[in-house]
Formats: sequence, structure tokens, C-alpha cells
Amino acid sequence: MLLDTGDRLLPARMLNAFAYCPRLFHLEHVDGLFADNEDTVEGRSVHRAVDEKEDLLPDPPDTAGGDEPLVTARSVTLSSTALQLIAKIDLLEAEGGVATPVDTKKGKAPDVPEGAYEPERVQLCAQGLLLREHGYAAEHGALYYAGSRKRVRVDFDEALVRRTLELTAQALAAAEQENPPPPLADSPKCPRCSLVGICLPDEVNLLRAEDEGQQTEPRRLVPAWDDAVAVYVVGRAFASARAGRRSPPARRAGPSRTCGSRTSPTLRCSAPTRSRPRPCRPSARQRCP
Repeated sequence: MLLDTGDRLLPARMLNAFAYCPRLFHLEHVDGLFADNEDTVEGRSVHRAVDEKEDLLPDPPDTAGGDEPLVTARSVTLSSTALQLIAKIDLLEAEGGVATPVDTKKGKAPDVPEGAYEPERVQLCAQGLLLREHGYAAEHGALYYAGSRKRVRVDFDEALVRRTLELTAQALAAAEQENPPPPLADSPKCPRCSLVGICLPDEVNLLRAEDEGQQTEPRRLVPAWDDAVAVYVVGRAFASARAGRRSPPARRAGPSRTCGSRTSPTLRCSAPTRSRPRPCRPSARQRCP
């Protein structure tokens, strides 16, 4: 078990995983199962520069107000037994007695009314609650999305604080269970999850339904185009363009011909031109090159 429930401290990143999928949380952080995919590799790459340096939390000023300069710190680790939480803050911006946690995320900011999805918002709120426990005023935080290079403000209002504490209690209770929770049912989160090959959500749900006497069909995961094959155009100065579909006009380097097959889209391939064409003899019974 990776999560030590004896200490009763829940890492904020595990809180993110639990809010996303309780089964993912249990498999990854309790059973210690992990698998990489494109998203996890990209996430580590984005955090590489953030994790290069670890700072300590600056002491809050004794009195509020004044002209205290802006203080920044990176990779600040905070914990609280009262909150049962521990977190590493990617970037901390403190000015006077007010602190703002900034959490770095890969990809682009989602187009949702809240500005960010719930797992990211509760993870950031957990960092804000830890800052409050350590003497700072933290009323909001920011999510920095590397893909769009944009900060999204997240207010730590009463509803978000209550939701964060509820999920913390639920995650700690789930970590004490021997078996993981059931998979999500027909969720769009599953295909892109790094543990989909371990979790097997559709297969597990199908077997559970059969045990309960229900008839159901597994979700079919198929490619968007099942009739496409690769077509290679080889040769110096060759150019190609798709026929019958919208595509940028291809630069034609010479006479064109049409090629294709029953299982591949039709292409118009242009042959290379010669810088010095050979003269044709009228008497020769052959086609000019």
C-alpha cells in the first residue's frame, strides 16, 4: 500500500485522482499499479522545470498591511494533521500575509463555466487550506495551463472548501478498503486513462452485469477510419494531393496521374520534372519521357 493510512495524510495529487475516478485512485495509489501513456509522459515533462528546486515556506508577517515585497517559492511542501492533507505547491506567491498557490497543468485550459474541472480545483483548494493552516490568508489560487500559457483563477469559496473536505474524507475511507471500487460505467474518461489496460472497465462491468443476470453489450472501441491504408509517394520532387476531399492545393512538379485502391483514398501524384529534358526524335515509336 503506497498510501500510509496510519499517518492519515492524503497527498493532494491523490485527492485529484480520487475526484477523477475512485477506482483509479485505489489502483494507482493504494495498490501501487501504474502505467505510462502520452498524457503522463507529457505531464512529467511539463513539471520537470518546476521540480528542479525545492523551497521552504516563507514565514508570514506578524502584522497585515505594509509594503511587503512579493515573495515567490517553488516546490513548497506543506502538511497538516488537522486537515489530514499533504501537498507540494508548484509555485507560491506571497505578498504580506496573503498567499496564492499556483499549480501547473499540461494541456490547454478547458472551456467550462468554472474555468477548470473539479479534480484540479479541489487539488488547488487543498493547497489553499494548507496555507491557511500555516498562517497565511489564501482566498484564491491559480491553475497554469502550459498548453495555452494561461492562468485560470480558482476562488476558494465555501462550496469548494466543503467539497474538498468531503472528498478528502471519502478518499481516506476508500484507501482502507482491500478491494478497489467498481469501474465507471460507459465513461468518456476511460479510453484516455493510463490504467485502462489494468482497470478493464468495460470487461469488468460486463462480467458484473452477467453475474447479476443482466444482458448488456460491451462498448465498442473502434478507430474513426477503418478503411484507410498508408500510401507512400517516393521520388525526388514528387507531390501529392487528395482527390475528392478538401485539402490544400499541391505543388505540381510535372505531369500527374491518378492512383488508388479499393481500400485507400484516391491520390493525384505528380511526377518529377527534369531540369534538362531530353529531345524527342519524331521517328521513334515511343512516348516522350
